[in-house]
Order: sequence, then structure tokens, then C-alpha cells
Amino acid sequence: MTVVVGFIPTPVGFAALDAALAEARRRGGPLIVVNAVRDEDADDVRHARPDQLEIARERLRGAPVRVDVRQVHAEKDAADALIAAAAEERAELVVVGIRREREVARHILGTTAHRLLIDAPCDVLVV
Repeated sequence: MTVVVGFIPTPVGFAALDAALAEARRRGGPLIVVNAVRDEDADDVRHARPDQLEIARERLRGAPVRVDVRQVHAEKDAADALIAAAAEERAELVVVGIRREREVARHILGTTAHRLLIDAPCDVLVV
């Protein structure tokens, strides 16, 4: 049972990564880690540099499930890239973190999380 996680190199991104690993372990399936990038936003903090992707790989080293860390080009936004990865991998779950403060997060989800909740081909866990 495949789990896909949207990864950004921030504390929220690492929290999503940890939650996704726990879910992949529980489900006994592979974990697909996706960092989505757009050319016009190359300097965006959400786009992982090679060393940040390596930190994610190191954090997952020794995981009891197969792990694939990838950086993909997003035509429109991260949600599209995660939806495509979930469909391609036939994922059972997509995990995504939200950057909003807890008070705000109760009322308003980020754009990516909102799109995933509406359009993902599987269940979504928002961390």
C-alpha cells in the first residue's frame, strides 16, 4: 500500500515525512517522497536543494519499507505533481504538511492541502 508524501525542506516538511514513514510502515508499502519544483520559482524555500534531498534520504535510511525520494517538475503547482504521483503509484494515501499556524489551520488550509483534499485519487493526511 503505497504512501506518497509532499516534501519541502522545512520543519513542517520533515513532520510530514515522519508521519508518512509511520503510515508506510503501518501499511507495509513503499514510501514515495516528492519535492515538486517550478522553473519560475527556483529560489523558493519549498524547492529542495540536492543537499536537502540527501538529508531526507539519510533520515529515511534503514526504513523497513522501500523509499524513493524524487524531485519532479510541476507544470502548475505542487498539488498537481502530488496528484499525478499518487495516481501513477496507485497510492493509498497522500501526506502533506501545512505551514499555517494552528489557529489559522483550523479554519483555512493551504492551497496544496485544499486541492489534495478535493482532487486526490486516494485518502489524504494533513500534518
